[in-house]
Amino acid sequence: MVKSFIVGFALTLASGAALLAAGPASAQDKLPGAGRTVSTARPNWDSFWFGQRIVDIGLEQLGYKVVPPKTLAPAAIFTSLQRGDLGYTVDTMLPNHADYYSRTAADVEPVGPIMDPGTVQGYLVDKKTAEKHNIRYLEDLQRPEIAKLFDQNGDGKADMIGPASSWAGSSAVAHHHMKALGLEKTVTMVQGEYTTLAADAVGRYAAGQPILLYAWYPNPTTMKLLPGKDLVWLELKKVSLPDDQMAKYKPLPDVDGCASNPCDVGWLPTVYYIGVNKKWAAENPAALSFMKSVKMHFNDRAEQNRKMLNGENREEDIDRHAKAWIKSHQEQFDSWIKTAIAAAKS
Repeated sequence: MVKSFIVGFALTLASGAALLAAGPASAQDKLPGAGRTVSTARPNWDSFWFGQRIVDIGLEQLGYKVVPPKTLAPAAIFTSLQRGDLGYTVDTMLPNHADYYSRTAADVEPVGPIMDPGTVQGYLVDKKTAEKHNIRYLEDLQRPEIAKLFDQNGDGKADMIGPASSWAGSSAVAHHHMKALGLEKTVTMVQGEYTTLAADAVGRYAAGQPILLYAWYPNPTTMKLLPGKDLVWLELKKVSLPDDQMAKYKPLPDVDGCASNPCDVGWLPTVYYIGVNKKWAAENPAALSFMKSVKMHFNDRAEQNRKMLNGENREEDIDRHAKAWIKSHQEQFDSWIKTAIAAAKS
């Protein structure tokens, strides 16, 4: 009898354990992303990789298996999105990536915005040179004696770091400015691997040399060299932009490092969107709902970039930063998840 009781009790415990073990799995199976795998990518600059990780974690909580993101140039990302090799990417900007979106419009769409405004962008020079030579406007570079201050190769023209040529939207704006403002005779726009060129500019600044570059705030360069402290924004006396951008343009208020308020930086502020494959989005309403809900402030990115510049730039650091952001916005984040799950049922 005792033996029968012990055997029966053991079987009861085993059954209970099996039910407990099955409980979480069953709950997991009910999530809208259960059994689904999604591939994604991030751009070849790391200033918003932590935003990518936040979105990835959200999809993981919806039950998706998210493949660790590939790191690609924007052109390759949009091509892969268009083919359906990727489901989404987090770090896309308008108007900068408008050309990519236009070329892939049948298959790719922006979702969001996730961050508006995302950055202030434009042209900057080191504050020391600007104050010494009274440089305030981009048009000041029309004067050969001013342009020569930024000459690096001895040809008498200013060498200005421009957007990477693969950044079709921002590259088009920069070339438009050079032509519209008559700067092609006095300024050479240097285009290449932007991160490498920007790092070189930081080194030249540290050596006391003048620097002139296209940049945006916040990014790794403008977190090291701060507008208002180390750099100043160049204003445009006469703002000119390609295509339909002038209709959307307005001066920006309270720009640190600009002599005027509001400031005519001559660029539209960037707005961040999640780029998604349309077919994948239609098949995954919960993921789409979550992505539409996510909202961040550009100061979130600035604070995280500071941590990266202080040495917290490994993958595990970025993962920790993302999880810390979620924890500090837990109630809001949970509501996005809840809304996404409901979207899958409707």
